[in-house]
Amino acid sequence: MDIHLLLKLVGLGLAAFDPVGVAATLLLLAQPKGIARAWVFILGSVTALMIFGVAVASGLGHPIVEFSRRYPWLDGAIELGAGVILVVVAGWLLWHSRRNEGSSLTPDAITRRLRLPLFMLFLFGFVLVTVQSIVDVVFLLAMVEMGTRLLGIVETVIAVGVYTLAALLIQLFVVIGYQALPEEKKAAALVRFNDLLEERGEIVAGVLALLLGLVLIAMNLGPYMH
Repeated sequence: MDIHLLLKLVGLGLAAFDPVGVAATLLLLAQPKGIARAWVFILGSVTALMIFGVAVASGLGHPIVEFSRRYPWLDGAIELGAGVILVVVAGWLLWHSRRNEGSSLTPDAITRRLRLPLFMLFLFGFVLVTVQSIVDVVFLLAMVEMGTRLLGIVETVIAVGVYTLAALLIQLFVVIGYQALPEEKKAAALVRFNDLLEERGEIVAGVLALLLGLVLIAMNLGPYMH
């Protein structure tokens, strides 16, 4: 397994930070049996990313390699285009965060959907992540990176697992950190973290997207600027 690929997948996964998923996790932790409900929601998200990721990465492999042979500039063009899109998305997120200071990132619809039996909560996490991944340029770029390497099934599962862990790292950190707190501190910690998410969630997502976009642009334009 190429360590450079794994490091790139970690970076892409971190850039796929999802404020809505984190906000949903916080809401679940505030409910009765919240820790168990949060883990079920995350399990649905993990299952979706693993199944959809392995399917997309495996399915894209041969077509992308064939296109790359016919059009050698394609790989760089994909990364450059993704970099430009990420910079645009970052600009929108940072602009939107300034215009919506103090507004909640958690729609009422999500709050209502989280009052579900465990199996339906699992499905909600699964469907939410699947829909987000379809339109997520970071996810698609990560899958293209794996597809072009023509990895075996075991290596593909490991690579998708690394991306999944990085993409859900903040949600995992929130739940594990919450579990470790004494009971008397848990309610106050949820309030503080939720306030931080509402104030800084879009800014964090915007900065991560901006950094990754600029790196991709620099990597693919750099050779032409000498």
